[in-house]
Order: sequence, then structure tokens, then C-alpha cells
Amino acid sequence: MGDAKDKFSLTGDALRIEARRISWDTGLLGFPVGEIISLELSGEGESRSDFACFKSWVKAGEYGMISCRLPHHKLSESALLERNNFRFIEMVLHPTILNLQEIHIEDQCLLISPIDEVDKPLISGIATKAFSYERFHVDPYLNPNIGNTRYRQWVENSKSSDTQQLLKATLDGKIIGFFLVEYRDNLVYWHLTAISPEYQGRGLGARVWFSMMAQHKRDGFQKILTTISARNTPVLNLYSKLNFRFNPPEMTFHWVKQITS
Repeated sequence: MGDAKDKFSLTGDALRIEARRISWDTGLLGFPVGEIISLELSGEGESRSDFACFKSWVKAGEYGMISCRLPHHKLSESALLERNNFRFIEMVLHPTILNLQEIHIEDQCLLISPIDEVDKPLISGIATKAFSYERFHVDPYLNPNIGNTRYRQWVENSKSSDTQQLLKATLDGKIIGFFLVEYRDNLVYWHLTAISPEYQGRGLGARVWFSMMAQHKRDGFQKILTTISARNTPVLNLYSKLNFRFNPPEMTFHWVKQITS
């Protein structure tokens, strides 16, 4: 078992758990924030003492929030979390394209290109306002402004990444949306996807997404993967229209100190 304040790992007879501190959310919320990155019950039952060790790590590190994402079939693990004051927040889905080079994509007359320095304030503004379905926005024990700031900072900090890139979608010389993407061999992962609020509701979603897919196809990529909230019905319908397939869903849980202490 590791007892450092930024990491925790335990392998017991009935419980395996691994957790870590999340530096970017810690800075945002102003108190230590962590996540359980793996959780598995085995044997005939859970070990209360093993999970008590994890809770002691949380207390010693003065954590104010812990998140956990579990595969949808891990009901015993989800019950363990709920017995320890974690709350179910959302189900997430993972739309994917595995054969991009074989898909015919019609020209949508949108320009996809990396953002310029002059674009950054506009992109940051879109990121602040475009998201509303994600876990930091819907958790009733978190201020929605935290979510707005979180996505703005995510975009602003992406420039320090060697693997992530901000791409803008331009129509008639105006930026109408952006994608924050990460390149992984022959796969592109979409971290953030957004249309500017002023262009939402105009039927532009499919055009933007098709244009982004066409750009990745031209760049030689074969696969696209992303993560979306199951409560975001408009986006679910969009990905179905784009012929994405959905990998098995995952459950997201939050523990927040202010409501359990």
C-alpha cells in the first residue's frame, strides 16, 4: 500500500484499489481533488478494513472531492461506493469510428485548421459557455461556474501539450466551433468538441463534425474516439447520424466532503 498524499494503491484479498491526486482540478477548486482510477472487488465479499485504509488516505490528504468512473457492469463496486457516500452523477458513452479511411464524407464547405494566437480569446470564450451537460455542471453540490472555468482553463493549458492540438472550424471567415484533439498513432481522440453558442440551433453540428472527420481522413488517421454524457441527447443523436458506434458505457461517481462530513 502506498501512503503518499498524491497516490494510493492497495491490493487485498477482497479489494483492489488505486487512486491519485488530480493537480489541475486541485488548483481549480482550491482544495485537494483525487480520482479512483481502478477499483475491483474479488472473493466472496468486500473488505471493510481495506476501504477504510483508502478513506484514511483521503482524510490524511485533506481531499475535498474524489471521482470514480466504473464500467457499467461493475455493480458490486458501485454499491460499495454508494455505501461510502459516493453519488452517481452520470453515465458516459464512448462513440468510436474504426474505419475512417473507408467512409465517404461529402465536402461540407468548412475550413478546419489549427488556431492562431489571435483566436485564443474567442476559443476560450466558447469553452466557457458551450458546455452544460458534463459532470462538473450537473453535480448539484458544485457551483456550475466551476465547470465553465474548468473547460476554459483546459483549452488555455492545451498549448503546453505535445500531443494535443486545438482545431477551429471556420465558416465564411468566422470561427463557429473548435475541437481539442489528441493524436495517438492511427487514432484521434476528441477531448472537447464545441460549437459557439451563437451558432447553435442552426443545423451546423453535422457539418462541423463531418468536416473534422474529413480532415482526419486526409491526415491519414483510421480511428476516432471520444467520450460524451448519456444525458446529452442532441449529441447522442448527432453521433448516431454520423454512424459512430458506441463502446460499453461507464458510470461516474462523485464524493464531496462538504455533504458527507
